[in-house]
Amino acid sequence: MSTKKKKLAWSKKWGKESICPITQSRMRPGKDKNGTSYVIQISCGHRFYRKALVAWYMRSFYEPRCPLCRYKIKPEELT
Repeated sequence: MSTKKKKLAWSKKWGKESICPITQSRMRPGKDKNGTSYVIQISCGHRFYRKALVAWYMRSFYEPRCPLCRYKIKPEELT
């Protein structure tokens, strides 16, 4: 499989604009060794790296909200 085909498949699924707003890095599809997806999409429709969003959620002093639209995040959304 050539490198060009890999890049095209990446762009079709995630696009060049799929940047995690917390880490400022391009999100990648896939799952870790436990079968948990690297990326999480919350109810408002925004996507983040799971570890970054969980860390951000744990550091929130008040009601945790989406960093982009201020949607109130429920704890069960992070599982």
